[in-house]
Amino acid sequence: MDYLVIARKYRPQTFTEVSGQEVVARTLTNAITAKRLHHAYLFTGPRGVGKTSMARILAKALCCTGPDDAGTGPTTTPCGTCQNCRMITDSTHPDVAEIDAARYNGVDAIRELSDNASFSPSLARFRIYVLDEVHMLSTPAWNALLKLLEEPPAHVRFIFATTEADKVLPTVLSRVQRFDFRAIDLDDIVKRLREILVAEKVTLPDAILFRVARAAGGGMRDAQTLLDQLIAVAGGQVSEEDLNLLLGAARGEDLQKIAGHLIAGEAAAALTALDRVSAGGVAPGTLLDQLVDHFRAIMLVQACGIDSPVVRRLGNTSADLEAQAKAATPEKAMRVCQILIGSQQALRQGVDPRLQLELSFVRIAGLGQVADVETLLKRLERLEAGGAQAASSGAGGKPSRPR
Repeated sequence: MDYLVIARKYRPQTFTEVSGQEVVARTLTNAITAKRLHHAYLFTGPRGVGKTSMARILAKALCCTGPDDAGTGPTTTPCGTCQNCRMITDSTHPDVAEIDAARYNGVDAIRELSDNASFSPSLARFRIYVLDEVHMLSTPAWNALLKLLEEPPAHVRFIFATTEADKVLPTVLSRVQRFDFRAIDLDDIVKRLREILVAEKVTLPDAILFRVARAAGGGMRDAQTLLDQLIAVAGGQVSEEDLNLLLGAARGEDLQKIAGHLIAGEAAAALTALDRVSAGGVAPGTLLDQLVDHFRAIMLVQACGIDSPVVRRLGNTSADLEAQAKAATPEKAMRVCQILIGSQQALRQGVDPRLQLELSFVRIAGLGQVADVETLLKRLERLEAGGAQAASSGAGGKPSRPR
């Protein structure tokens, strides 16, 4: 049997299995229970957060006939075993059409869709159209769909999915119920990855799982794809070095050394370490992102302590991190983060990554011990008070008589 990738093998099959989208799931299940189903839905949000999966689950919920094909009405818990559920899962149902709007975005394709929508469903109780990347439809295509979208036949339901809702016409937005999918929390991604690892009989430390989740940027599919690749490259024994290899990232000890040189103000040593890491194949942009995360961890250790859940969630609770947090003032840690974030923004404007990183290193190493504004203001107040006292003493004293 052909291998099925993790992202497809463990795709959610019920509303409760969609991680991080509890509000959307609750709203849809309540609508089904109360029989207040809208004729058109728009699912929008970042990539890999469950939009298309939720659309398939909603289609199954509307078409499910129960495990014994008893012909029951829409349900909040599709059985997954009836003919309709199985065919929707396999994308072979004649009444549930999944259309890639990025490919079929012309007016002719939409006209054909409109003509077919007038026919009654052959197997299910609804004819459902799932249009993915719907923002790619041309304006003439939308215009051809508007009337049908406003007053569709009773047996037709539309589910639109897009990552760019701002590109959808306002006349369309006014005709659909919009659901905004959010980026999935780090803990929710890690929880789901743990469940997958149990099913796959693979063991991974939480530190690596948190790094995988952070690298996914809030997308469950990206996290599962990276996990799949990590298991394959490791051959059963997964290490942090394998993850660094996949991410093109610097090793933890190299990152610690660079951060230590920057905190100590050793520009030459930091630049030498940068050259060595870059020669090893680590992209400057990737190293910059790692440094931002590292100094963020230092800042959080200073504010919350090394044993705080906020710090543990970052997956880095080493003794070296705690030592570096003690070596730098909170003001310096914040200033370093600001400089590095500014460098990230500069990279988006096309600045040479290596040059920008070198400029940041020299600038950070030259910071010295940064004092906060409140401390500087108190020093200034003391100086002003001392100067005023000296001035008043000089003005109040008797002038000496010339000899």
